[in-house]
Amino acid sequence: MDRHTSAHPVAILLGMLAMSTSFFSGVETRACTTAVISGKATVDGRPILWKNRDTSSTMHNEVALFEDGKYKAIGVFNAGSRGSVWMGTNEAGFCIENSVSRDLALEGKQSGPGNGGLMKKALQTCATVADFEKLLEETNRTGRKTVANFGVIDASGGAALFETGPKSFKKFDANDPVVAPNGYVVRSNFSTTAHDLGANPTAEELGKIYSADRYLRACSLMQVEDGGKLSLEHVVRQCTRDMASGEAALPGTVNSPSGTLPETISTKNTISRTTTVSAAVFHGVSPGEDPALTTMWTILGDPKFSIAVPCWVAGGVAEELQDDRGGELGEIAISLREWNLTPDRDGVYTRLLPSIWADLWTAEDKLLSETAMVKQSWAKRKLAPAVVARYHANAAKYAMQAMQRKFIETKEAALAVPQPAAPIFAPQATSTNP
Repeated sequence: MDRHTSAHPVAILLGMLAMSTSFFSGVETRACTTAVISGKATVDGRPILWKNRDTSSTMHNEVALFEDGKYKAIGVFNAGSRGSVWMGTNEAGFCIENSVSRDLALEGKQSGPGNGGLMKKALQTCATVADFEKLLEETNRTGRKTVANFGVIDASGGAALFETGPKSFKKFDANDPVVAPNGYVVRSNFSTTAHDLGANPTAEELGKIYSADRYLRACSLMQVEDGGKLSLEHVVRQCTRDMASGEAALPGTVNSPSGTLPETISTKNTISRTTTVSAAVFHGVSPGEDPALTTMWTILGDPKFSIAVPCWVAGGVAEELQDDRGGELGEIAISLREWNLTPDRDGVYTRLLPSIWADLWTAEDKLLSETAMVKQSWAKRKLAPAVVARYHANAAKYAMQAMQRKFIETKEAALAVPQPAAPIFAPQATSTNP
């Protein structure tokens, strides 16, 4: 669907809703949650990189291809703003994301690229984790304005996190059993460097550090049942949509499906929040595989109200995910969330969530299973960009159709909710005074 020319009622409704949802009010801008997972910790031996992106700068995101560097790349951008990328992958199989960590800031004015600018440069120039480390060494000298935990994986099995200030950085290698005994490194919005902590701090060590609760919850999500290994499907579904209160998943939510949902859920301290504007899960390749198979599973909009779509550099970007006002699939997710927000915008009403999840996650399950089979077929021959582009376009279209159906159904359900009767006022006596 072309939003610039179509008069489809869904597009009209989206435009009307966009006028009422142009900003967040009074929300914390630092709320991203991330994990770098070594192939040693995954079921298929391929590394995984995950980020839930939270921001108050804009809720409108898009996916875009950029070709102005050594490597072609795709990434998630603020809609209509291509100077900074907030997570992405390139044709060499290098992937990057970040979470803000302002405890790494230095006094005084800094110069050079910021968090998003550095990530774009990395995607344009880096093929490996080692290349990114060299970029950090160079910008230690030339300057940067970064205050972030950067997670990266590559096509050679590299997987690491870098706590990065303006003039220094510290590397945490997810393949190093001393640094990451379980094969993963998790971060939210603090650095261990600034607090003189070990690579994997405990709750007692963290105390009341901001975002410690999300960090601890994300760590618990890495510990799958029976000591098993992590799967792509687990990260896409269970991690991006987690709504736990402390260490316990709320009944009826994705990580505790039995039981009844509470009437409302506050998301002030959850991983999946009302300020989550997008998410990405990067599925890397095994050493020796074609780097072009590296997949960016992109969720535009709040993951609780959206669908993950597989993206590849070789496949370009489908129109449903790209628009300078926000990828349309993500704009529908924004609308679904708006209809379910509590008045303070820090929580969600849950009445419609089971129906939304049942339909959207069924569609997502189909995409996950079919894409796994398709990638097995692609791995047996030289990858043809036209084939990848066609599959990506069809996947985005399928996801969009599921989102549109849910949009219309949810709107009808919202309108069907009984409204309170209009008040009846007693007639006022008419004055006879002149």
